[in-house]
Amino acid sequence: MKANELPINTFLQNQNVQFVIPVYQRNYDWSPNECRDLINDIIAVEQENRGTHFIGSIVFIHEGVYSTSEVRELVIIDGQQRLTTINILYVALYRYAKEHMLENEAAMLYDMFLVNKYVHNEASKLKLKQTDNNSKAFKAILLGTESMFEGYSNVIENFNYFKGRIASDTDFHTIRNGLKRLIFVEISLERDKDDPQRIFESLNSTGLDLSQSDLIRNFILMDLEPKEQHEIYEKIWHPIEENARDLVRQKSLVSDFIRDYLTLKTKRIPNKGKVYEEFKKMYQNKKDESFQQELEIIKALSIHYRKFINPQVVTDSNLKRELTYISRLEINVAYPFLLQVFEDSENGLIDQATLLKILKLIQSFAWRRFIVGLPTNALNKIFMTLYSEIDQEDYYESLCVALLKKRGSGKFPTDLEVRSALYDKDMYNTQSKNRSYFFELLENYNNREYVNTNSELITIEHIFPRNPSEKWLTTLAASDYSTFKE
Repeated sequence: MKANELPINTFLQNQNVQFVIPVYQRNYDWSPNECRDLINDIIAVEQENRGTHFIGSIVFIHEGVYSTSEVRELVIIDGQQRLTTINILYVALYRYAKEHMLENEAAMLYDMFLVNKYVHNEASKLKLKQTDNNSKAFKAILLGTESMFEGYSNVIENFNYFKGRIASDTDFHTIRNGLKRLIFVEISLERDKDDPQRIFESLNSTGLDLSQSDLIRNFILMDLEPKEQHEIYEKIWHPIEENARDLVRQKSLVSDFIRDYLTLKTKRIPNKGKVYEEFKKMYQNKKDESFQQELEIIKALSIHYRKFINPQVVTDSNLKRELTYISRLEINVAYPFLLQVFEDSENGLIDQATLLKILKLIQSFAWRRFIVGLPTNALNKIFMTLYSEIDQEDYYESLCVALLKKRGSGKFPTDLEVRSALYDKDMYNTQSKNRSYFFELLENYNNREYVNTNSELITIEHIFPRNPSEKWLTTLAASDYSTFKE
């Protein structure tokens, strides 16, 4: 490992060098807020005539895992947010110069900082090599076609912010000169001598808040050869990320999914902040063939997980309804157990009817416990080991027996206990998820046509009729009848 302090411009001006943001890196997520802080520092160091301004470090693997005959590719393992943002700022300066007849400045910015001028291979032309959407967005701002870019991109958002800050030639020259005063520490690693993963963990143990899934992705992909790295990313990791995305909130739940997978695998529930550590502990030897097989299993399980967190994608209406109920009731603790149940269904060990019965049983178990007031924290350990109590020859019945055998805080409340609790339970003034579930199942009991009581158009008036029939009087005790009527 070698570390040197030098101006950022010197680093960026290297000829026939490409700065590669590898697929395992987290997405570019700086917003205009971080861009504002950066450009204010750049302007201040120039206006106050200070010598330099330190912007941190950039860590890369020199001579890289990539190599071509034309360029030397440096794989950036830390500092990509700063490096990408500075490149976006240089594009904004280039575009200003080009649009305001500063032809020499435009040519210099383009040739020195943005492209490798004399490289023939188009893939090696840009100095900054990003992945997927970011790459397309960066090319759009460079070509001036950002208005035609479909979808949202932080690259374009930040470019527009910088563009708004360069409103005059004075702004242009101030920012251009301020950039010359930025210094950083370059840390270059040698692939066979340094451990990029360990250095990456050390650099990110404080400061940048990486998610558990970011760290796991880096662990899986970082030290692979480029061809294998892209192959594993495209065929395994990217599908996992897509499957474990909440489509309504557009939020990644990969960390939660891996936690549930580890719970299923180890029969222990990892701390939310220790998921990466537990995963790494399990798979010390990534070269082993069993690790590659396990990645395929994780990918297969993520397909089931997608149905749990996005029931709307399920085509079978009955299955969709039961998964929607489980989602609405937030019975997330059952996910590790359900991952294996759905895998068994996929492999033909149980049929669709049995699967539906299991989903209804889980709802009944969780719902009855809510009615009688049993603690929810007991469910974690129950579902963690529940699958081990299933007899494959008598799947559903053995599951029923396993749940009915639970005692104490883990018990399955009886019909009598539920009836007794409902006498005093205030079901009107409870959480909306529980209230809507309760009334929806009441409304649809023995109904020919399904009624979605979750609709905002439906309000609750009363259950007991204003003019009760004789059946109410014969079914209820006289005292209950009088109380209800009053």
